[in-house]
Amino acid sequence: MLRLSRQSWNNLIIFGVLALFFLFYIAPSHLAFMLSRDQTISIVAPGQKLLQLQFPRATLKQAGPVWRFEPQLDQPVPETILQHWLNFQLPAAKPEGPQIMAQVCRVLLYQSGEAQPMLWLIAVDQQQWYLQYQQVIFPIDQATADKLCPPSLR
Repeated sequence: MLRLSRQSWNNLIIFGVLALFFLFYIAPSHLAFMLSRDQTISIVAPGQKLLQLQFPRATLKQAGPVWRFEPQLDQPVPETILQHWLNFQLPAAKPEGPQIMAQVCRVLLYQSGEAQPMLWLIAVDQQQWYLQYQQVIFPIDQATADKLCPPSLR
């Protein structure tokens, strides 16, 4: 056994507690942040089912095995728009603060297991297009914006 003075034992206990604090509290959150930065994030959470998409001019609902618009529209193909929302991978969020943007389209996304719909906004600021959820802004291009909310549904 080590022969240490009372002060040395106190110092050893203090540094041991600090090491455990770092090991159990700081390291896991830092590792989780580093891992989440590298992963791609989709709009629809894994394990969730998309129930409905509500655009300004129509609502995309599931009617049995098929999806259709209410009111009926001939223009966009419902399955194509649905696949764009299901497969879209969010780019890295833009770190800057609020900007002056013109809202182009407002989409309410209803998922299973969620009490409230998710409000997604498609906006444009001069030449750059954005997809916004709450206060988080994701830069996208105009082609992606047209796929997520076709001009006929705005």
